Amino acid sequence: MRFFLQLSLRNMEGGLERVLGVVRFRGFRVVEMSAYSNPNGEDLAVTLKVESQRDGENLKKQLDKLFDVRQVEMFTTTPVPTPVHSGYGMPVAAVG
Repeated sequence: MRFFLQLSLRNMEGGLERVLGVVRFRGFRVVEMSAYSNPNGEDLAVTLKVESQRDGENLKKQLDKLFDVRQVEMFTTTPVPTPVHSGYGMPVAAVG
């Protein structure tokens, strides 16, 4: 099953790597990823499309426990993109 995750996290050294490590460790495969930094560079808005036969709610709970993660939302359908006026600028990473 495919899940879409929207995360807001502190743009700290190793933060994105910790998120991706939890995703892999919990048995999910990243299908698509995008990340946007806010203008002051303090936060990242990350959207992940992942797939697995496992329950997505468990992954959401584990990601929510990470210090760097401010917020996690999970969808089973494509989420509405983060609007430009929310403070996030150009993409800093895109895989897909």
